[in-house]
Amino acid sequence: MPCGHNGAAAFYVSPAAAQETAPTDSSSTTASGFNAPTAPNRTNLTYLDLTAGVGYSTNPFFEFNGSNGSAFGRASARGVHSWGNDRGRTSITGFVEGTTYFNDYGVKSIFQVTGDTQQKLSETVTAFGSLGFSGDLSGQLGNRFLYTPGQIIVPDPSLPPTPIPVQDPTLFSFTGRQYQLYGQAGASIRTSLRSSVTVSGGAQHLFYTDKLLDDYTTVFGTAAYSHQLSQRTSIGVSVGAHHTNYNRSSDSATIVNAAVTARLLLSESWDANGSLGVSFSSFDRLTGNGHSTNLSFDGSVCHTSPTERFCGRVARYMESQSQNSLVTTNSIGVNWFKILDDKQSVQLAANYIHYSSDFRILTDLKSNYFNLAGSYSRKIGNRLSGGVDLSVRKLAQTGPDPDVDFSGSLFVRYRLGDL
Repeated sequence: MPCGHNGAAAFYVSPAAAQETAPTDSSSTTASGFNAPTAPNRTNLTYLDLTAGVGYSTNPFFEFNGSNGSAFGRASARGVHSWGNDRGRTSITGFVEGTTYFNDYGVKSIFQVTGDTQQKLSETVTAFGSLGFSGDLSGQLGNRFLYTPGQIIVPDPSLPPTPIPVQDPTLFSFTGRQYQLYGQAGASIRTSLRSSVTVSGGAQHLFYTDKLLDDYTTVFGTAAYSHQLSQRTSIGVSVGAHHTNYNRSSDSATIVNAAVTARLLLSESWDANGSLGVSFSSFDRLTGNGHSTNLSFDGSVCHTSPTERFCGRVARYMESQSQNSLVTTNSIGVNWFKILDDKQSVQLAANYIHYSSDFRILTDLKSNYFNLAGSYSRKIGNRLSGGVDLSVRKLAQTGPDPDVDFSGSLFVRYRLGDL
């Protein structure tokens, strides 16, 4: 989730947070959090994908009563508008979905709107920013493939990746409805032919419909230095901090993370990124204060070709979440996208995430979330396509566990605008 995590913070990639891995354009991302292989870059791109489908889910909202399955009808729209030139690119994307469950669930909706920009202000300064608003229900937004072919902006290898907000499922994402508003801005400054400095800052606000969960606001900032050792290798350091205040109390939390970073181009199609650091956290609340030190890291290995994209990631980090808690998150994920031919494509994603609360907040609550998802799509014409989505989700936690959610659907999709 957007908490300003970078450096040693995580990039957990569930099917379908629609993450941007800066400095790429958001219209090129898949639901599993990486950029899809695409045709050559376009200066401008505008389209709207309209999708309708039917399916069945055994437990879409992770309930406990044992009779939670329902057939459903689903309609969604995803739009992209991007424009740019040789000095930068800006994009706006939107996704909205409504699902009618043919039992007592009724009509449910989820949505996500994002805007991203990257502009080269001079030969040495590149500015970037992002803004987003989303509404999720029981982690459903993270169980969608939001694949849209788009463009990839090739980053300057002498500049570190720009810090981005991270949209992980939080420990409380699976409890009712959650809304999230975030924004950030920053700049990468080239200090020499081989070195650069990146600074960024921003804020996010999360709020819930469940009265037992605290709404909260987090402000964050990051500074990073990168030095290019060779055409293929860069190393650096980063320091990030975020501070959280809760709406219904005077409680607050502060986390500072320091890390060493590395970036390696293994070949023309393979790259690796990693960081290793230490997080220092403190929590001030009416019932007492606490401090801790924790290991943090993230690493990824990715392969990109004109017809394929594969990424594997592992991460560990700490963040403040609802109910005045500090949560340590460990995650691992594998994501794959493949264009089979001029008509067919397939996507697969497998992710595991483990949450544990620090300082025995929430009686040392532990939770595990597993997700496996796949999507197949085939073109029927220039603008019409059809396919199938399949997924399985499992949530295991301290105390009783909800039933596993198996979900499958058939869909048709029609594109308006640019192909």
